[in-house]
Amino acid sequence: MNYKKLKEIMQSKNFTVEELSKTSRIPIGTLSKIVCGITPNPRYNTMEEVAASLNCSLDEFSNREPMVPYSYEDYIQKFKRLPAHQKEYIKYVINLEYDKMVSLTSSGKKAMKCFEFTSVEDGLADYGSQKVHDVWVEQNPITRECTFFVWVRTSNLEPKFCRNSVLGFQYLDGRLPKHGEIWMFLRAGYLCIGCYFKRHGVQFLRSLNGTIDDELITNSLEYKRVGRYVGTIDIPDLTSTV
Repeated sequence: MNYKKLKEIMQSKNFTVEELSKTSRIPIGTLSKIVCGITPNPRYNTMEEVAASLNCSLDEFSNREPMVPYSYEDYIQKFKRLPAHQKEYIKYVINLEYDKMVSLTSSGKKAMKCFEFTSVEDGLADYGSQKVHDVWVEQNPITRECTFFVWVRTSNLEPKFCRNSVLGFQYLDGRLPKHGEIWMFLRAGYLCIGCYFKRHGVQFLRSLNGTIDDELITNSLEYKRVGRYVGTIDIPDLTSTV
């Protein structure tokens, strides 16, 4: 029993000793001794009542890793309320991503360039504000396709890509984008990333977060195709410096 962890959970859920005593029906004197560490080994039934009141796992009161991480608890409650067909879809996505992760076995490492742009406004990155990082990445089916990486330092691409994501791109200047692919273009010294579409002869890039207007490609010669998005990768040594 780690009383400090109990206190942390109580604070995160805005519980005082008095409030927890009322909801758990544990005498306030008994509970106070547990919270202060005076009673290091309280009865199992007592802590079971406390856990039920705090809506958490008994494992979270110990030094062991919780069976269900505290941060996932809210998602689990929401998942239980979903219709059966939506639960099946979510399970399908989890299994799909897990299988993808397992299949991306490494076969060594390779050196790559990762670009960071310090001046970004309205979804456009100033090409001249770039910083270049030399990184080492695991060789797998995704990174083998990549020509370079971009370190996203803003929230402009959320919810598709979160801040501090590292995006892998393949340089394909000679290939035309396909409908629905994510591409990076360069125009007048500014870079933009979006989903490429072509309807009725009109080409445009649609923003990934829905808050930026579509970028109409009225003159293809003004837009240089920089790269096609391949996948998001993890570079702990880079993003951990944030």
